[in-house]
Amino acid sequence: MAARSSDWLQQPPGMDDEADLELDVRLSWDSEPRLWQDVLTEELWRTFAGTREKEKRPGLRTTGQAPGLESQNPGPRRLGVEVLNEDTLVLSLPKPSPSNCEGSKEESTGWGAVGRGVSSHAAQEAAGRADQFLKPICWDPEDFESTSNRPDALPWQPKKLAVPHRVEKKRRLEHGDPVLATAVSSFTRHAFTCGRGGVKVWSLVKQVVVAWYPECYLPVQIPGAYLRTCLLFSNSTALLTGGHNLAGVSLWDLMAPSLYVRAELPCAGLSCQALAASPEDCLAFAGFTNGTVRIWDLRNQSVVRDLPGCLNGAKSIAVKDQNIWTGGLDACLRCWDLRTTRDPQEYPFEAQIMSLSASPKEDWVLVGTANGRQWLQPTRGGQKRMVGCKDGTILGLKFSPLGHWWVSVGTDGLVSIYSMPTGTSVVQVPETSSITCCDVSASNHLMVTGFRDHAVVYQIAY
Repeated sequence: MAARSSDWLQQPPGMDDEADLELDVRLSWDSEPRLWQDVLTEELWRTFAGTREKEKRPGLRTTGQAPGLESQNPGPRRLGVEVLNEDTLVLSLPKPSPSNCEGSKEESTGWGAVGRGVSSHAAQEAAGRADQFLKPICWDPEDFESTSNRPDALPWQPKKLAVPHRVEKKRRLEHGDPVLATAVSSFTRHAFTCGRGGVKVWSLVKQVVVAWYPECYLPVQIPGAYLRTCLLFSNSTALLTGGHNLAGVSLWDLMAPSLYVRAELPCAGLSCQALAASPEDCLAFAGFTNGTVRIWDLRNQSVVRDLPGCLNGAKSIAVKDQNIWTGGLDACLRCWDLRTTRDPQEYPFEAQIMSLSASPKEDWVLVGTANGRQWLQPTRGGQKRMVGCKDGTILGLKFSPLGHWWVSVGTDGLVSIYSMPTGTSVVQVPETSSITCCDVSASNHLMVTGFRDHAVVYQIAY
């Protein structure tokens, strides 16, 4: 992977010297000045940054400066040992050097270059004309809130409110190639689509229905190499990318002023097809086509341990407590206990295992198979049980952050949401083709799916 990206935290044009100093460390989701003309966007900023005003002001903001930036703390800028959103820890990183990014300047909201020497008034007039041709998308402030602040995170909240009752398509991302993996961050307000040629990064604050140009592109520049998967850390601080014929798994720093490869986790000669991470333990995991699972220490990029497996036995990987679960084309679910050196426990299935997802709250691992069946495998002993069936091969599974439901996608062309623990189907969204992958944001309100040449972002209502 090439360590190229853009300055995605630049200040808007037309600012005076004092504002320049204040905005030298502006937040990553801050966008071009025209976005701040929208009252809802202002409210989103205040909600997410924790700087709500006591009284809402009617009318539109007409200055080029982002509201609330005059006095608010811009927050963390790079991966140091810092606290994000209460208990989110960020790993220690060296400071990167900014560089240019490939991508569209027209749809850049901070990761691409911001034009210099243009007055805020002129920028607003141009933006106003452009906005007349765009259909506005009304994001709810809850879409970008942490689940720890939400009522449905409380144990006494009625269970029915914790399960979605409606899913709406909000944006189509034109990736252009088959989307192999997706990720969505409610913290940085971006979606990530992974194809063989690289990862495209899309802003979610733009008021467009169809996005043609990514805000940033993280390409593969090694001849003969290609990506197979990517993984967003649960705290949105970093992105892992892995694939074939690469020297290592790339660790992209998402908290730096410029996106860059912080480290390469060595795996020369191995073809990566699955990734997992435990940021709180400073560990990263990868499954390879030869069945090996490799564990790295993120603090020094050293190999902690290699877990041997069977050929094509690690197509999917999940981390639950001190256990590593893998499943693959040999139809066997394996579990390693990291506290011992014993051989893994093996659980045979009747069909190839295509996807795994560990429950964030309970002792379950969700298993999706090629025959369309979904199983809950207990992580502390006991018999697995079937909790749903689709009409085609399951290609992706993901638990919600609170563990009350999961999303399942595959060749049947349906985005299906099932409730825990019974596996009752609660919402289905029909699509026109097979769905290759899926992800759910930490806010519990956004979802992204991948297709043959594009991705779709959905808004989840409760």
